[in-house]
Amino acid sequence: MPVVRARDKWLYFAHVPKCAGTAIERYLETRFGPLGLRDPSYGFRDPAEAWSLTPPQHMPEAVRRELLPDALFDGIFATVRHPVTRLRSAFLFQRDVGHALPPKMSFQRWVETVPRSVALGPYTLHGHLRPMVEFVPENAEVFRMEDGLDAVVGWIDAVTGLEDGPREIAPANVLADRIGDTPEAVHLTPRVLDTVAMLYAADFERFGYPKNPKDMEGAT
Repeated sequence: MPVVRARDKWLYFAHVPKCAGTAIERYLETRFGPLGLRDPSYGFRDPAEAWSLTPPQHMPEAVRRELLPDALFDGIFATVRHPVTRLRSAFLFQRDVGHALPPKMSFQRWVETVPRSVALGPYTLHGHLRPMVEFVPENAEVFRMEDGLDAVVGWIDAVTGLEDGPREIAPANVLADRIGDTPEAVHLTPRVLDTVAMLYAADFERFGYPKNPKDMEGAT
């Protein structure tokens, strides 16, 4: 949940894991300078020395409201993503980049373990498995990744009254770049879709996603 000062305005970006958060953070930093409550080195720290259960940029909304009330900010925004493709990204990262999963594990088999993982530890994988609604404030301006990120720049311009700096948000942490290959196709079986729909029902409802990402307008 990074915060940034843009001249005389304070912005709060509700960073939902696996939803272009790093790209947005780098854009804000390039345009406005250092960010607060962002620790890109968290994953390299000894857990015994960490002050929180997740990186501060993954702070749940319930915690944020207690520490940093809305009145501090001139603008609050977030980016979200279809729950299935978000979970797929988390899976491929854990398996092919972090090597925390067996190299031959299938997406379907892993998804079947997610309900138990979430039940036992909501901060599992630094919060990557938490529903998006647990990060996004009710009054946030919400942008869907599937619609592109150009609108984020325009919104920031409108809130800050500034039109300087980069006009585009460059991709970051692209999975294909990190694994050096095109990620394998993941089969979206009815069982997988049902499990994700059950786990992230609140995300589907609030952000208006269809059960199957292939049913989205313009999907291929």
